[in-house]
Amino acid sequence: MLFNSLHLQWEQLVPVHTSFNYDKNGKLSAKALSLLGAFFPIEVHVPLQIAAAMAKAGQTVPNRISGIGLIDTGATLTCIDETILLSLGLNPIGQVNSVTANGPMLCNVYPARILFPVQGWTLDLGQSMGVNLKGQAIPTDPPQPIIALLGRNLLERSVLIYNGITGLWTITLELNPPPST
Repeated sequence: MLFNSLHLQWEQLVPVHTSFNYDKNGKLSAKALSLLGAFFPIEVHVPLQIAAAMAKAGQTVPNRISGIGLIDTGATLTCIDETILLSLGLNPIGQVNSVTANGPMLCNVYPARILFPVQGWTLDLGQSMGVNLKGQAIPTDPPQPIIALLGRNLLERSVLIYNGITGLWTITLELNPPPST
């Protein structure tokens, strides 16, 4: 049976989120999707293990930071505004060379925990890249600040359908991946 030969079973991919993009007249719009992109309201948190270590050491665990996460199929790692990661008290765990539109640069790598409050999803990332996203926003009314570019290390755990013709996109996200063999 073809379904049984797939690496991922349907149960691993649920829940599903679909976003419809409408124009100012309330009609489903490919142009609105093109303008806004595929994005989520997100919260960036201190990863659980680091939060537990901070609490054990008597330190206050910083509050989450909310904003917009934009899906970016060109980003190898999920990129989070570095000022947010630093304000959460996180320390870099390494560095990576990144090729950006402005040329190559060395970026710090951090662990991160991302919550998708509307969907009720939580995703722990062993690696996210600290970048400068100052001034980046989704052009809604009012504009909403982009605090993360959700990259291929998130997308490798999902199925993304970007339907530019109709102006909608759908994503499933594997929240609890099976153990590596």
